[in-house]
Amino acid sequence: MSLQPKSPHKILIIRFSSLGDIIQCLTAADHLAARFPGAPIHWVTRSDFAELVATHPQLQKTWSLDRKGGLSALLRLAQELRRQNFTHLYDAHSNVRSHILSWILRFPGPGRIPHFLRRGKSRLKRWLLFRLGWKLLPWPYHGAQSFVWPLGPWGIKWDTKHSHGLNLTDLKPDTRQLLKWPASECLLLAPSAAWEMKRWPVDYWQTLIAHLPQAKFMILGGPQDHFLDEIQKVAPERVQNLAGLLSWNESARLVSECGGLVSGDTGLLHLGDYLGRPTWALIGPTAFGFPSWPNSHTFEVDLPCRPCTKDGRGECRIKEVRKCLIDIKPESVASELNQQLKLQV
Repeated sequence: MSLQPKSPHKILIIRFSSLGDIIQCLTAADHLAARFPGAPIHWVTRSDFAELVATHPQLQKTWSLDRKGGLSALLRLAQELRRQNFTHLYDAHSNVRSHILSWILRFPGPGRIPHFLRRGKSRLKRWLLFRLGWKLLPWPYHGAQSFVWPLGPWGIKWDTKHSHGLNLTDLKPDTRQLLKWPASECLLLAPSAAWEMKRWPVDYWQTLIAHLPQAKFMILGGPQDHFLDEIQKVAPERVQNLAGLLSWNESARLVSECGGLVSGDTGLLHLGDYLGRPTWALIGPTAFGFPSWPNSHTFEVDLPCRPCTKDGRGECRIKEVRKCLIDIKPESVASELNQQLKLQV
C-alpha cells in the first residue's frame, strides 16, 4: 500500500468576510491544493462565516475570529497561528485586521511564515473606474478569478477545472418537510440584496414567474425581507417563500440541488456559480460580481454610467434610478431561461 508523502508545505488563507467574497475566494483553496498536493490548508475567517467555510473539502482546519473580541482576540489568534509553523500565507482580504495578523505572522522568530502573498485592492484603479469610468481593471471583472490571480508567483494560474464543491450536510428531516417540492424540480430565486441599488424590481420578479407558467420556484432570503411575500403572491400554488427559514448552510444545500438559480449580485449568486449549478446573474451597478464559471450566464445593460459602486452603496448618477437593472427586462430573462431549461421545467 503506497501512501502519499507528507508535503513540506503548510498554507494559511486569510479572508474574514463578506459572504460573497468568501465564496468567490474558496476557489483559491482549490488552486492551492492542486499546486501543493497533500499540503494542509487552513483558513482564518469571521466566526459567523466559519461553519460555511469549514465545508470546503480541501481545508484541514478553519480558524474563526469574533469581531467583537477586538484587538486582544486578534493577538491571541496570531499567537496560536504562529505555533502552527505555516510555510505559505495568502492574505486574501487586505484590511486592517489582516494586515496586523500578517505582520505578526511574518515577524522574525520561531513560527515566522517565509512565503507571503497579498491580494491588493487596486484602490487607485477602482477610484478611476467609479469616478471617471476608466476601465483599467480587467473587464468584466470576475471576482473568483481575482482571488487566484495574486497566486501567480507560486506557479498558479486560473483553471476552471479546479473546483471541488462543498461537503454540505443533508437537510434535517423537519427542514426537508418544509419544502413543497424537491429543489431539483425548482428554480431558486434570490431577489434580495444588502443594498437597494442591487435589487431587481419586485414587479420584474413577478413578471418572470408569470412568463414561466410550467416552472416551480423557491425564494431564498433573510427574515427581514418581507417584500418577498409580494413575489410569492403572484402564483402561490407554484412559488414557495423560504425567506428566514433556512440557515446559510441549508440555503447552500438547496442551491447545490436546484434546477437553476436567478440572482442579483449576492452571496447566493456566487454560491450557485461555484457549485456548478445553472446560474443567471442580474448585474446592475456593481463592478466586481460577475460570475466566473461556464455554468453561469450574465444579464447586463451597457450604460456609460455603470459601474458606479463597489457593493451597491451610494446613489444613482442619473435621473432614472437603477436604469441598469430596469433595462434588464423580465421577458428577456424568461425567454433565456425557457430556452436553457425547457427540458427541466
